[in-house]
Amino acid sequence: MTVIVLSAAMSAPPAAVYDYVTRPARWKEWHPASLGAHDIADESLVAGRRFEEDVRSAGFVRHLTWLVEESRPGERWRASAYMADGSTVRLTYEFAPVAGGTQFTRTLEYVIRPRLLRLANNLFMWKKVQAESGRALANLAAHFARG
Repeated sequence: MTVIVLSAAMSAPPAAVYDYVTRPARWKEWHPASLGAHDIADESLVAGRRFEEDVRSAGFVRHLTWLVEESRPGERWRASAYMADGSTVRLTYEFAPVAGGTQFTRTLEYVIRPRLLRLANNLFMWKKVQAESGRALANLAAHFARG
C-alpha cells in the first residue's frame, strides 16, 4: 500500500473548506489528476453516496467507482474507490481550526493490483502522484486565498 499524507493551511473556516472539497463535481477545478466526476450533483456528499470519476494520474487514465464512507462536516470525510483491475483507493480529508482558517490534511492510500503497474509505482509513479497531490493542495490554498 502506498500512503501519501499532505497538509496545508487554508484561509477559510473548516466548514467552508469541508463544503468545497467534499463536492467531487468540483475536484477537477483544483486537483490536476481529476478529469471529472459523473452522475452527481454539485453538492457535498454524505456517507452512503456513490459516484464515478475519471482520473489521469502519473500518466495513466483510470476509472474509479467511489463510496463515501464517513462525513462529519468540518471535521473529517472519507471515501473509498475501486477500479476494474482490483486496484483500490482510500481518500481521507481532515479539518482542524487554526488561527486564520483551517489546517487541511489529505491522506491518499492506494493499492495497485496489476503487477507491472505496482512495479512502476514502486519505482517512480508514487513520486508523480505525490507531486500531483502537492499541486492540488497548493491550488486549494490559492482558491481560498482568492476568497
